[in-house]
Amino acid sequence: MKKLLWLLVSCLMVISLLVTACGDGVIDDEEEVNGEEEVNGEEEEEEEEEEEVVDGKDMVLNTAGKLVERPRYGGEYHLSTTGDIYRWDDAAPGWYNSSCYALMLTQNELYGGNWAMSSQGTGEASMSFGNIWIPSVEVPELATSYELPDNETIIYHIRQGVHWQDKPPVNGREMTAHDVAYSLWRSYQTPGAYLNGTYPKEWTDGPKAFEALDDWTVKVSYIPAGWQAAVLASSTDYLFIVAPEAIDAAGGTVDEWQEIIGTGPFMMTDYIPVSSLTFERNPNYWQTNPLHPEDQLPYVDGVKWYIIPDLQTVQSAFRTGKLEARPSVLKDDWESIMRTNPDLDWDKWNPNGNACIWLNMANPDLPYDDIRVRQALYYALDHQAIVDDYYEGEAELMCSPISNVPELANMYTPLEEMPEAVQKLYGYYPEEAKQLLSDAGYPDGFTCKVVASDEGMLPIIKDYWEKNLDVVMNIDIKTSAVISSMLTGTKIYEDMGYSSIMGSAVTKWDQWRSNHALNQGGFVDEHLDETFLEIQENLLDWDKVAELAKPLAPYLLEQAYIINLPNDYTYFIWWPWLKGWRGETYIGYWNVYSQFEFLWIDTDLREEMTGLSR
Repeated sequence: MKKLLWLLVSCLMVISLLVTACGDGVIDDEEEVNGEEEVNGEEEEEEEEEEEVVDGKDMVLNTAGKLVERPRYGGEYHLSTTGDIYRWDDAAPGWYNSSCYALMLTQNELYGGNWAMSSQGTGEASMSFGNIWIPSVEVPELATSYELPDNETIIYHIRQGVHWQDKPPVNGREMTAHDVAYSLWRSYQTPGAYLNGTYPKEWTDGPKAFEALDDWTVKVSYIPAGWQAAVLASSTDYLFIVAPEAIDAAGGTVDEWQEIIGTGPFMMTDYIPVSSLTFERNPNYWQTNPLHPEDQLPYVDGVKWYIIPDLQTVQSAFRTGKLEARPSVLKDDWESIMRTNPDLDWDKWNPNGNACIWLNMANPDLPYDDIRVRQALYYALDHQAIVDDYYEGEAELMCSPISNVPELANMYTPLEEMPEAVQKLYGYYPEEAKQLLSDAGYPDGFTCKVVASDEGMLPIIKDYWEKNLDVVMNIDIKTSAVISSMLTGTKIYEDMGYSSIMGSAVTKWDQWRSNHALNQGGFVDEHLDETFLEIQENLLDWDKVAELAKPLAPYLLEQAYIINLPNDYTYFIWWPWLKGWRGETYIGYWNVYSQFEFLWIDTDLREEMTGLSR
């Protein structure tokens, strides 16, 4: 009976529990869901609050997933240059120097640099060197894409909805493929124009037909086989798109700043010779920030560009907050500025190449035809001591032929991973150097003469060679123009030349190609030439380029054609109110000064730190 009663009670309890569970379950589920929603909502609110306010700053996640301060509009950016900017047409003969850089603010090209890969985004590109053309780092500007239907043709698809700045005679009309075809034809075919005179003859003779197939398609034809990528690269290299009627109204060449009409982020409003240039924001600019797609560019209301030839005046203007940044300063300047302005932000770049001594390899009667002599000259130098003493530790031992920057990471090999023969070149082996020179037939050394525009490290090199090799160096100082002519033009120097070599021109290899003007040593190497051509043929496949270039660097260094020397870092400094920047100065291939549309100014902080409210 007790068992029966207990069983009955147990059943009733189970039924009760089931009913309660079922009923409560519905309620609890709803309450739990609501509770979770409330909790999650609170958490999301808290997360949003964390994103929105950090240390009193309005914060957001950009498209790269970084929590950054929300960009704000307003203010004026201030910069300086030492030389006047007085040319306004990239297709005018002889323009290609700093005298035409104002067009970087007023015009657009077909392709430009991908700001999303900058330090503000993924960090895949330092954007510190202009001479790196990498397809993955270039993004469409006035083009939206291209096609390669055969190996002699490029089809560009042109962006719709882009308008010219609202100035007569163009009056804000929409930019079309007809403008692009005209600009391409003009830049390639005008004698003395940058593209016509700068690229090798194969390139400038290549694209002979520029046709707008309709309002949004441009066809470039008759390109020599293997040169399509070169033409694509050149279309991002100082090729600004212009309106035909604006050029016609200017008489065929833009000679006055008032005649500049572009599609770019800024419009030029004033120019005072040897004093300043003034730009204001283009209210109808087409581009948005890839890291903040909801933001129409540019952020600043304008740009003031001062012409200040005297470096001390530049330093003073920066120290007092009249300039936002110093994008390229040497170590001594950096130390001096930071001592008096410790609140400044700063960073540094790895060197783009280095100073070097070119050996005249074109004359086989000179000692340098023997690799043992070249190796001896290396072994007799204490590269690490130069870094430690001359540069006070702030330098890199090996800076070329491939620089240590993110863009070239897949082809760069650090010195410690180089073959032993290369590592020895950067060591210090004076006894072995002396023996090598003796084996090469110079037991008592020899006398050499080096031409240079300044002494630089030459007195140090002179001491090492005389002490360790009995090689007597005579230093012949000449003007920069004469040295440039001697080394890159006529090549009339008789022995050695003190100059520099780049570490990022991997798509051209100009300084290592046989019979090229920039090959200042005049050496001939069939393997380098053959690999260069293969690189050109594969420029659109960056993995293939890396596969070819990576082994080429140790091979080239091992030949010791050039006496490479250590090089110091480049420093850049900026005031904390300049936001969204960490030294980027080349947003795309040679696109210097094109970063200003992405930067913004914390005007409140500027006024707080300097009292300047502009």
